[in-house]
Amino acid sequence: MKAVFAGSFDPPTLGHLDIIARAAPLFSELRVLVGRNLAKEPLLPVEERVALLARLAADAGLANVVIEAWDGLVAEYAKAKGCDALLRSIRNMGEIPYEQMMATYNRRLLGGVETVFLFARPEFVDISSSAVRELVAWKRLPRGIVPELVEKELEKRYGPLLQD
Repeated sequence: MKAVFAGSFDPPTLGHLDIIARAAPLFSELRVLVGRNLAKEPLLPVEERVALLARLAADAGLANVVIEAWDGLVAEYAKAKGCDALLRSIRNMGEIPYEQMMATYNRRLLGGVETVFLFARPEFVDISSSAVRELVAWKRLPRGIVPELVEKELEKRYGPLLQD
């Protein structure tokens, strides 16, 4: 079974990496799809997010994970790549109504493709890329929110950010 895990991953967080690592063994192939969020100004270019995620997946030994960029509907990508499932993560109960609605729309668009949900681990429920972008803007990024590789890339672009 092949699955797609889509998001903006701007920037990739430890929560994203945890979901990818936990999901990879569940599928023969996990396609991590880096897209753009039309409602948000990007922190990192799409190509850089793809490269960071590819390196993180390789470093974690996740051989069945494919990282790609896509500028379109996730449902269209899944259909084009022969994926059987869409993978989504849930950090809190408030996200369930939106995710349920999206699963219904995707089922209508794709005909039998199921949405599979993984709940975030407790240590990652407060982490979001949106919060990271704001913390980076204020130069107040705490350790343990993004992978070290991402920390280094953000510091190259934005100067010292980390707060111990």
